[in-house]
Amino acid sequence: MIEIALRFGWIAQSIVLLSAVILVMYIIISEDWDKESTLHSKVAPKGAIQQYISDFNSEKELERNFHLPFMLIRNGEKSIHKDLKKFINFKGLKKGGWKYTRINSLDIVSELKNTAIVRLNFSRLNKLDEKYLRANAYYTLTKLDSKWGISSLIIDADVPLGT
Repeated sequence: MIEIALRFGWIAQSIVLLSAVILVMYIIISEDWDKESTLHSKVAPKGAIQQYISDFNSEKELERNFHLPFMLIRNGEKSIHKDLKKFINFKGLKKGGWKYTRINSLDIVSELKNTAIVRLNFSRLNKLDEKYLRANAYYTLTKLDSKWGISSLIIDADVPLGT
């Protein structure tokens, strides 16, 4: 009797394992990998700004976050940047006390299929974790080749960029 139960258990385990393998293969084969998920399209503009702030805090190359040329509007003055090294100077920011930037709030003002406007309220903190600046920035993002990138920024004149 035990011998029959053991043999049946082995068969049942094999059937479950084979079914799981078939299910995984079906999902992999039937998935449209080029199609952007609905969930991704809903969070992508916010996610792009969150990634930018993360890269900014890590002092990484920021180009992956932008669609160049990039337009900056500060105190009504417009400038076009083809090179981000002229836009942000981390050494200059550090001289002003900057250690990192924290997101206070991040809101989608408008989102269309290939364009979004995001309002970022952020704080800059020094090495003592003291907040020395709080400001709003408005980012226009565009989607090119299914990737969101920053195309323009409107920011107050009193927000230093280190340049």
